[in-house]
Amino acid sequence: MKYSIIFASIFASLVSALPSESHLEARAGAVAVQGCGDPSFATPFYRSYNPLIIDHFYTTSRSEDRNAISNLGYNDEGISSFIWPSAQPGTVPLYRLYSSSATDHFYTTSAAERDFAQRVGYASEGIAGYIYPNTNCGGVPFYRLYTASGTDHFYTTSAAERDSAVRGGYTFEGVAGYVLPYSSS
Repeated sequence: MKYSIIFASIFASLVSALPSESHLEARAGAVAVQGCGDPSFATPFYRSYNPLIIDHFYTTSRSEDRNAISNLGYNDEGISSFIWPSAQPGTVPLYRLYSSSATDHFYTTSAAERDFAQRVGYASEGIAGYIYPNTNCGGVPFYRLYTASGTDHFYTTSAAERDSAVRGGYTFEGVAGYVLPYSSS
Protein backbone atom coordinates (compact mmCIF):
# COMPACT_ATOMS: atom_id res chain seq x y z
CA MET A 1 0.00 0.00 0.00
CA LYS A 2 2.85 2.37 0.91
CA TYR A 3 4.41 1.82 -2.54
CA SER A 4 1.06 2.48 -4.23
CA ILE A 5 0.80 5.85 -2.55
CA ILE A 6 4.39 6.76 -3.50
CA PHE A 7 3.82 5.64 -7.10
CA ALA A 8 0.54 7.58 -7.30
CA SER A 9 2.15 10.78 -6.02
CA ILE A 10 5.08 10.46 -8.46
CA PHE A 11 2.67 9.80 -11.34
CA ALA A 12 0.52 12.79 -10.37
CA SER A 13 3.62 15.02 -10.24
CA LEU A 14 4.72 13.88 -13.70
CA VAL A 15 1.28 14.41 -15.23
CA SER A 16 0.96 17.88 -13.72
CA ALA A 17 4.39 18.78 -15.17
CA LEU A 18 3.29 17.99 -18.74
CA PRO A 19 2.54 21.06 -20.85
CA SER A 20 -1.10 21.89 -21.41
CA GLU A 21 -2.69 21.71 -24.86
CA SER A 22 -2.92 25.52 -25.01
CA HIS A 23 0.79 25.76 -24.10
CA LEU A 24 1.67 23.35 -26.94
CA GLU A 25 -0.47 25.33 -29.40
CA ALA A 26 1.22 28.58 -28.35
CA ARG A 27 4.66 26.98 -28.79
CA ALA A 28 3.73 25.68 -32.27
CA GLY A 29 2.53 29.16 -33.20
CA ALA A 30 5.80 30.70 -31.99
CA VAL A 31 7.80 28.24 -34.11
CA ALA A 32 5.63 29.03 -37.16
CA VAL A 33 6.18 32.77 -36.63
CA GLN A 34 9.95 32.22 -36.36
CA GLY A 35 10.01 30.75 -39.88
CA CYS A 36 13.02 29.86 -41.95
CA GLY A 37 15.40 31.70 -44.22
CA ASP A 38 14.26 32.49 -47.76
CA PRO A 39 16.31 30.21 -50.07
CA SER A 40 16.17 32.83 -52.84
CA PHE A 41 18.37 35.09 -50.67
CA ALA A 42 21.03 32.39 -50.11
CA THR A 43 24.39 32.81 -51.83
CA PRO A 44 27.16 30.37 -52.78
CA PHE A 45 29.67 29.55 -50.05
CA TYR A 46 32.86 29.11 -52.10
CA ARG A 47 35.54 26.65 -51.01
CA SER A 48 39.22 26.75 -51.88
CA TYR A 49 42.29 24.94 -50.58
CA ASN A 50 45.96 25.83 -50.32
CA PRO A 51 48.05 22.62 -50.31
CA LEU A 52 51.29 24.45 -49.42
CA ILE A 53 50.02 25.83 -46.12
CA ILE A 54 47.29 23.17 -45.70
CA ASP A 55 44.31 25.51 -45.30
CA HIS A 56 40.70 25.33 -46.46
CA PHE A 57 39.08 28.72 -47.04
CA TYR A 58 35.35 29.48 -47.37
CA THR A 59 33.70 32.76 -48.35
CA THR A 60 30.49 34.13 -49.82
CA SER A 61 32.51 36.74 -51.72
CA ARG A 62 33.35 35.67 -55.25
CA SER A 63 36.04 38.38 -55.51
CA GLU A 64 37.66 37.26 -52.23
CA ASP A 65 37.61 33.66 -53.47
CA ARG A 66 39.13 34.68 -56.84
CA ASN A 67 41.84 36.67 -55.04
CA ALA A 68 42.76 33.67 -52.86
CA ILE A 69 43.01 31.51 -55.99
CA SER A 70 44.85 34.04 -58.19
CA ASN A 71 47.22 35.56 -55.64
CA LEU A 72 47.46 33.43 -52.49
CA GLY A 73 48.08 29.90 -53.78
CA TYR A 74 44.62 28.44 -53.20
CA ASN A 75 43.00 25.94 -55.56
CA ASP A 76 39.36 26.37 -56.53
CA GLU A 77 37.20 23.63 -55.00
CA GLY A 78 33.89 25.09 -56.18
CA ILE A 79 30.80 25.77 -54.12
CA SER A 80 30.50 23.96 -50.80
CA SER A 81 26.90 24.96 -50.10
CA PHE A 82 24.58 27.94 -49.94
CA ILE A 83 24.32 30.23 -46.91
CA TRP A 84 22.86 33.68 -46.27
CA PRO A 85 24.98 36.84 -46.38
CA SER A 86 22.68 38.49 -43.81
CA ALA A 87 20.51 37.25 -40.96
CA GLN A 88 17.34 35.38 -41.92
CA PRO A 89 14.59 33.89 -39.75
CA GLY A 90 15.88 30.77 -37.99
CA THR A 91 19.58 31.41 -38.76
CA VAL A 92 22.61 32.13 -36.59
CA PRO A 93 25.96 33.76 -37.42
CA LEU A 94 28.79 31.59 -38.74
CA TYR A 95 31.91 33.28 -37.36
CA ARG A 96 35.12 33.26 -39.39
CA LEU A 97 38.52 33.32 -37.71
CA TYR A 98 42.08 32.95 -38.92
CA SER A 99 45.35 32.00 -37.24
CA SER A 100 48.35 33.34 -39.16
CA SER A 101 50.75 31.25 -37.05
CA ALA A 102 48.80 28.03 -37.72
CA THR A 103 47.65 29.17 -41.20
CA ASP A 104 44.14 27.93 -40.40
CA HIS A 105 40.70 29.31 -41.11
CA PHE A 106 38.15 28.30 -38.48
CA TYR A 107 34.36 28.67 -38.68
CA THR A 108 31.90 28.24 -35.82
CA THR A 109 28.39 29.24 -34.76
CA SER A 110 29.43 29.19 -31.10
CA ALA A 111 30.31 32.54 -29.55
CA ALA A 112 32.13 30.65 -26.78
CA GLU A 113 34.29 28.76 -29.33
CA ARG A 114 34.92 32.02 -31.19
CA ASP A 115 36.02 33.75 -27.98
CA PHE A 116 38.27 30.83 -26.98
CA ALA A 117 39.87 30.74 -30.45
CA GLN A 118 40.63 34.45 -30.14
CA ARG A 119 42.26 33.89 -26.73
CA VAL A 120 44.59 31.27 -28.27
CA GLY A 121 45.68 33.42 -31.20
CA TYR A 122 42.98 33.38 -33.87
CA ALA A 123 41.88 36.75 -35.23
CA SER A 124 38.22 37.41 -35.93
CA GLU A 125 37.44 37.99 -39.60
CA GLY A 126 33.81 38.76 -38.85
CA ILE A 127 30.75 36.80 -39.85
CA ALA A 128 31.12 34.54 -42.89
CA GLY A 129 27.34 34.29 -43.24
CA TYR A 130 24.29 32.83 -41.56
CA ILE A 131 23.27 29.18 -41.28
CA TYR A 132 20.71 27.08 -39.45
CA PRO A 133 21.62 25.80 -35.96
CA ASN A 134 19.43 22.69 -36.36
CA THR A 135 17.43 20.65 -38.88
CA ASN A 136 14.09 22.42 -38.25
CA CYS A 137 14.27 24.29 -41.56
CA GLY A 138 15.52 21.40 -43.69
CA GLY A 139 19.20 22.24 -44.07
CA VAL A 140 21.86 19.58 -44.55
CA PRO A 141 24.73 18.99 -42.10
CA PHE A 142 27.86 21.09 -42.57
CA TYR A 143 30.38 18.62 -41.16
CA ARG A 144 33.43 19.99 -39.35
CA LEU A 145 36.76 18.15 -39.34
CA TYR A 146 40.23 19.00 -38.10
CA THR A 147 43.75 17.70 -38.57
CA ALA A 148 46.38 18.65 -36.03
CA SER A 149 49.19 17.48 -38.32
CA GLY A 150 48.30 20.10 -40.89
CA THR A 151 46.44 22.44 -38.56
CA ASP A 152 43.46 22.60 -40.90
CA HIS A 153 39.73 22.85 -40.33
CA PHE A 154 37.73 21.31 -43.16
CA TYR A 155 33.96 21.59 -43.75
CA THR A 156 31.76 19.61 -46.12
CA THR A 157 28.15 18.60 -46.70
CA SER A 158 29.22 15.24 -48.16
CA ALA A 159 29.23 12.24 -45.81
CA ALA A 160 31.49 10.41 -48.30
CA GLU A 161 33.99 13.30 -48.33
CA ARG A 162 33.81 13.48 -44.52
CA ASP A 163 34.55 9.75 -44.24
CA SER A 164 37.42 10.02 -46.75
CA ALA A 165 38.95 12.89 -44.77
CA VAL A 166 38.73 10.82 -41.56
CA ARG A 167 40.53 7.96 -43.31
CA GLY A 168 43.16 10.52 -44.38
CA GLY A 169 43.88 11.64 -40.82
CA TYR A 170 41.24 14.24 -40.03
CA THR A 171 39.20 14.05 -36.83
CA PHE A 172 35.44 14.47 -37.16
CA GLU A 173 34.42 17.25 -34.75
CA GLY A 174 30.67 17.18 -35.39
CA VAL A 175 28.24 19.35 -37.29
CA ALA A 176 29.04 23.07 -37.48
CA GLY A 177 25.46 23.85 -38.48
CA TYR A 178 23.03 23.26 -41.32
CA VAL A 179 23.25 24.80 -44.78
CA LEU A 180 21.46 24.61 -48.09
CA PRO A 181 22.96 21.96 -50.35
CA TYR A 182 24.70 22.64 -53.65
CA SER A 183 24.31 20.26 -56.54
CA SER A 184 26.60 20.58 -59.55
CA SER A 185 24.09 18.83 -61.81
